[in-house]
Amino acid sequence: MDKFPRDKQNQLLTILYDKFPDELSSEEYDTLVKLFGTERNLYSNLWYLYQHDLIEDFHLKTRALYDDITDLILIEKIKITTKGVDFIRDDGGLSAIINVTTIKIHNETLDKLEDIINKSSLTPAEKATYLGKLKELPVDATKHLVLKLLDLGLSRTPDVIQLISSYCQSQ
Repeated sequence: MDKFPRDKQNQLLTILYDKFPDELSSEEYDTLVKLFGTERNLYSNLWYLYQHDLIEDFHLKTRALYDDITDLILIEKIKITTKGVDFIRDDGGLSAIINVTTIKIHNETLDKLEDIINKSSLTPAEKATYLGKLKELPVDATKHLVLKLLDLGLSRTPDVIQLISSYCQSQ
């Protein structure tokens, strides 16, 4: 059996998501123990999720099993974090909105694309067609094209690193 089953971790986070901002009841806690088979397995998964900042710090208490043997499994105050909520959300939550990087495309970028087309081995008619279409592209399509070109360039990482290195050394 996998000690860290993703499906059960997802169920645990979903239970905490549905419960947020409240803490688990003892019955819900017992449900989680049954889900993971043992309190120790639950504890291991809670600790794992805590280390990934998906749940808040939870408190351990010891309880006497027998006269002098204790077990450190009784867990209280388990709550999902905002990072956990964003993880469970299909849309990525607020993190997907807040952590957006804006790329501005300047006319120089389009000029460079035109230079690439002009220096290519395309026929003059093909060059004219592509240059005309490039100028007619809506802003969103131009952004998409530039991002795809960036992806293509980054897929050739060794070449990109070599170019960056040579450029930095010449400056």
